[in-house]
Amino acid sequence: MQNLRILRRRIRSVQNTQKITQAMQMVAGAKLRRVQGELIDFRPYAERLKGITERFLKAHPGLKHPLLGEGVTLSFPPSVVAEGRLQRESRGESDPRFREDENDIRGMKAPTGLVVLSSDTGLCGTYNERLLSAAERFLRENPSTQVIAIGKKGSRALARRGIGRVKEILDWGGRYESSRVNSLFQWLKELYLDGTVSSWWIAYTQFLSALRFKPVVERLLPAERPPLEEAGRIPERQIVEPNLEEAAEQLVARFLGAEFRRILLEAFTSEHSARMIAMKNATDNASEMIRHLTLVRNKVRQAAITKELIEVVSGAEALK
Repeated sequence: MQNLRILRRRIRSVQNTQKITQAMQMVAGAKLRRVQGELIDFRPYAERLKGITERFLKAHPGLKHPLLGEGVTLSFPPSVVAEGRLQRESRGESDPRFREDENDIRGMKAPTGLVVLSSDTGLCGTYNERLLSAAERFLRENPSTQVIAIGKKGSRALARRGIGRVKEILDWGGRYESSRVNSLFQWLKELYLDGTVSSWWIAYTQFLSALRFKPVVERLLPAERPPLEEAGRIPERQIVEPNLEEAAEQLVARFLGAEFRRILLEAFTSEHSARMIAMKNATDNASEMIRHLTLVRNKVRQAAITKELIEVVSGAEALK
């Protein structure tokens, strides 16, 4: 039988661990409610903007725009390529890994870009493992992909697998900040416009409910065009002011920015949900372990008392 003192020490240790996991569950739940509220408030806007954009594009099937494409790759005129490069150089952003000759950019297929949205901290179950599995499947199909890692866990896992990263963001901590999100989206858009990458894909975890989420890989840039109208059907007529080009520029840019913000909110909400579930399971497991150890302790104590009584009775019988 185990020593009674060791059992008491183990019970106290598990109780202390249970207090920690219970506190982390409450913190994750509070963060989940806050981010989930932002996601629920933002989804109607994103869905409405998506519907307006699809109607606009269906009404103008021949519209040409650098952020729209039929497939994964697009060819850009020299003015668009130069504009994107000048915007980056004006802010002092010169990355030698992205430095290419302009003729090579127009004449060769640029690599695909992938943004991996993982968590900065652990204790969230299989959240990161499932996400990285989806990202690895994509990377196997596109071996020359340029990877951007958001989150310490994803960045370290990619490094262990020998996958290079052209950029890392390791300090978001599951917090949604509009200014940082907008800045990152502008950077991604400029890399696409100057021909550095042929398309941007995002590996993230889609939030379905507080208990359900799934990893997905979606294309952000270029934007997907809606399916064409049926043959013989006349497209919807729209009056556009001040002109078609300016309306398309504003609408498509707003739609893509909203999609990027929605994706980040989905990922952060899923992260907090996964951590809350993992900490709840850990708390429940600790309760079960405490119950089992308490039962073992009671049996050991009862055996010790029985042994002492037998010794007392045996001693009394020996004195007769």
